[in-house]
Amino acid sequence: MWADVFLAGMSLFVLLLVVTAVAHIWIPVPYIPTPMAVARLMVREARLTGRETVYDLGAGDGRLVIEAARAHPGVRAVGIEFVPTVWALGKLRIAFARVPVTFRLGNVLRQDLADADCIFLYLIPKLMRKLEAKFDRELKPGTTVISYAFHFPERAPVRKVKVPWLGTERYLWVYQWSSIPARQADLTLPFEALKGSGVEG
Repeated sequence: MWADVFLAGMSLFVLLLVVTAVAHIWIPVPYIPTPMAVARLMVREARLTGRETVYDLGAGDGRLVIEAARAHPGVRAVGIEFVPTVWALGKLRIAFARVPVTFRLGNVLRQDLADADCIFLYLIPKLMRKLEAKFDRELKPGTTVISYAFHFPERAPVRKVKVPWLGTERYLWVYQWSSIPARQADLTLPFEALKGSGVEG
């Protein structure tokens, strides 16, 4: 019996690896987890009230939607992940976290986002460009979009937050979405200004 279970598990694992390899051919996005301190900061910068629908596109192991659901129990948290092995890891992590999170295996470009109040991103620029047009078509005016490390060049963020990274700096880019691009403004907030708020890790 246990041998059958082991063989079934190994077969499933091999299948997931094959599907993952094929998935990376279509969307070559590496799996690089958002640092936990940054995930907490992103949730804080979203300024949620507990009544929103929140998406993490390219959700990885689910840490951002888990953090959002823990910090604001009333939110509807939805993660979308394209790579099957990473999605399976996220499902396992969510099961252990015991929080009400929806975690879907799928292509973020095919997800209907019309009900989104807030969207989290940590994606490569090529995919960001595709999402920009999608956001223009689907998002409600004023939807909060928070991106770590990469930004929308034609969009003006409402604020930027500096985040230390390997001796240098990265940014959180916080947008209130509009279908009409605006010029960028320098609204940078230093990470140090947020110390003492419980988000520095």
